[in-house]
Amino acid sequence: MIDSESADLDDARLVARIASGEESAFVIAYDRHAGFLFASVARFLGDREAAAEVVQDAFVTLWRRARQFDARSGSLLTWLLAIARHRAIDRLRAEGRRPTRDAIRLEAFTSEGGSSGSPAHPDVPRELIADAATDPATVAARRWTQSVVRTGIAELPEHERQVILLGYAEDLSQAQIAARLEWPLGTVKSRTRRAMAQLRARIGPITGADGAPAPPARSGRASTARPDR
Repeated sequence: MIDSESADLDDARLVARIASGEESAFVIAYDRHAGFLFASVARFLGDREAAAEVVQDAFVTLWRRARQFDARSGSLLTWLLAIARHRAIDRLRAEGRRPTRDAIRLEAFTSEGGSSGSPAHPDVPRELIADAATDPATVAARRWTQSVVRTGIAELPEHERQVILLGYAEDLSQAQIAARLEWPLGTVKSRTRRAMAQLRARIGPITGADGAPAPPARSGRASTARPDR
């Protein structure tokens, strides 16, 4: 049984309990982070069965090496994602596969893509697409980051996901987003701020930037879609 006190523990105290052999704490950690981990790995590998095995490996590592977790170095999700990333890349190497540009499409930013297998929004920023000519390690690293970012965006509430997609995928300013969606400009700004805060909290350490994909530098418009403008 999982008591309410354990369920409310932050990750650092949860991992401390896992390190002491508390199975209920492990179950809570799994329930809390397995979904995000699986979605990210599945996007990266394009293979749900393989992704499930990678996630299982990551949590087995958590159970066995919980004492190695240091909350000062990052969140538990960050730690688990780092383990999963290594396991997933090992799988690609073992199978002789290489992430390709074709596998990186904007449809994965949302829960639903376009019709007939086409992306829902074809104008994906060049900065978010791995170049097929790039060396395999760079392609894999960029694809991993993209997979995690996509998962973070997919978890946003619908209205907040809309403003992020329009601002960063279609390069619209906040005024243009307001006109497109027929929302007050203040609403667009507040929803953008909330979305960016959630992305920073969830995936900031993963992207290595300020918590979300950088907007494309086209026509100076994307900068106006940033939450502080």
